[in-house]
Amino acid sequence: MILDTSFLIDLFDGRQDAFEKGLELSEARTVQRVPTPVVTELSYGAEFGGDEERRNVRNALRMYPVVEQDETIAHRAGQLLARADQQANGESGIDKVDPMVAAVSDLYDEPVLTANIEHFDTLGVEVETY
Repeated sequence: MILDTSFLIDLFDGRQDAFEKGLELSEARTVQRVPTPVVTELSYGAEFGGDEERRNVRNALRMYPVVEQDETIAHRAGQLLARADQQANGESGIDKVDPMVAAVSDLYDEPVLTANIEHFDTLGVEVETY
């Protein structure tokens, strides 16, 4: 399972539905992966919080294997975004992070766990929500 930023933020914020989904994945021993762009987004947001928020993000990320961006993932992300933009006649409105997360999903053949269903559907990868 590829964890998107929206899921992790909801989990950190104590949203019941995110907590229950996380518990379900843990009980099923589902491997949960965090792409490095998600680490970037979480770290960026934590910088606007206090020391406790930064520490919480650091500690939480230690629980998950992190998938590093490499050339293969970067190429696939570009392909997925280009396809989405072409289907939208030029501009899909999808930022540059979501295609990088989608590329990890595509290459690992695992769904993205997110509240942002629309972007990942448009990018053509399997999506789960909570």
